[in-house]
Amino acid sequence: MITRKIDHADALAGFAYGWVDKIAQELKNLDANAKLYCICIEKGDVSGLPDNVEIYSLGKEVGVSRFGRFIEFQKYAIKIVPKVQGIFCHMNPEYTLNIWPYAKIHRKKIVSWYTHGTITWKLKLLVKMANVILTASPESFPIHSEKVLATGHGIDTELFHPIWKDYPDDALFHILTVGRISPTKDLESLIKAIDSLDDGGEKNLIVKIVGEPGLPEHQSYFDNLKQMVRAMDLEKIIEFVGPIPNKEVVRFYQEADVFINLSNTGSVDKAVLEAMACGCTVITSNKAFKGIVSDNLLIEKDQPKELAKKLFQIKNLTRQNKEKIRRVLREEVLKKHNLGSLAQFIVKQFVI
Repeated sequence: MITRKIDHADALAGFAYGWVDKIAQELKNLDANAKLYCICIEKGDVSGLPDNVEIYSLGKEVGVSRFGRFIEFQKYAIKIVPKVQGIFCHMNPEYTLNIWPYAKIHRKKIVSWYTHGTITWKLKLLVKMANVILTASPESFPIHSEKVLATGHGIDTELFHPIWKDYPDDALFHILTVGRISPTKDLESLIKAIDSLDDGGEKNLIVKIVGEPGLPEHQSYFDNLKQMVRAMDLEKIIEFVGPIPNKEVVRFYQEADVFINLSNTGSVDKAVLEAMACGCTVITSNKAFKGIVSDNLLIEKDQPKELAKKLFQIKNLTRQNKEKIRRVLREEVLKKHNLGSLAQFIVKQFVI
């Protein structure tokens, strides 16, 4: 397996730890002597992984240069590829492109995972080089090919699980959003929606924004959002939490009443599915969720008044109706986006 980072404590890449864990377990179920070799650009907390996992980091965490990492990759490819049955490339097209010559020489199957709407020359090459391409949904892979299989996302539903409990009628209404902070997330619409709810007397609200700017150039956008919150006198309601490790963000999902996702990547967003798995109602502008969630949970971007209306409606549902929605959303993830099932499917590609 080739992936960017394996680190149980990482806010963004932490989920990859779960993939390594589940794939290794599935291999062991098939063969007690099976091993999962992992090449990653960077590693952090890898404690607790099954004993059949061997990790080879290219050394970014200790300051190895890009050229140095390239050389390390070649060394590991020469060492590992001859003794494996197949290669699973997780996300970045570069992994497939770089491992392909070794796979070709040793006649090893490449299975590549990719979910993003952007077409690049690297992605076009990936389509030619990979034997099988796995993606979360038909919308998640932008190039048509018979090699592409839509599998659903891989959400660890054992980690991301709900805590079913009753809340008193006067309990705080918890609103949550998780992810990189950037202009594509349309967080200003969320802030405006909360401002209008607050003006309407709905002061028993709390909003948590988990994440940090994804790129240095997004810092000014982040600063503008904080200024909006101050100008609207919402500092006691809206909290910028910062980045949270993937393994710990589950508690934020569990306590939230509504999860907000106002981006439109065109592919099924992992954070929305994690929230659904935790029994959290979601509102999203991502058109990829049409058919996954009911239409009344979908919204257009840059529509703060409509968002406020939907939040108000959800807040005032009966407990029974709220729980019904939550259970339906979790069931959707269990059936179609379960990491355990995905790990089985990935391993199956190398034994058929």
